[in-house]
Amino acid sequence: MSPAARPVRLSGTHEYRLGDELLVYVPHSETAHALNRSAVAIWHLCDGSRTAEDISRELGEWLGCPAEALLPETRTGVEALCELGLLKAG
Repeated sequence: MSPAARPVRLSGTHEYRLGDELLVYVPHSETAHALNRSAVAIWHLCDGSRTAEDISRELGEWLGCPAEALLPETRTGVEALCELGLLKAG
């Protein structure tokens, strides 16, 4: 995914909270994916208005750490959600 991409959650998914995790069901492919806390944070910020850098910045504010330190993991998380078919590049 390009650095300028603004990932967006796939429409039509269903979310089910499981403690700190989130189960995301994709009806058209009949698949479900359990997301851990980190993936859930990224998932909720992927609304098509933010780049991975923007997401890192917002996560950094929440966690009280520099966005630059989170950027590699954020990019990895976004790419993993894309590979699962839960996000598309916006």
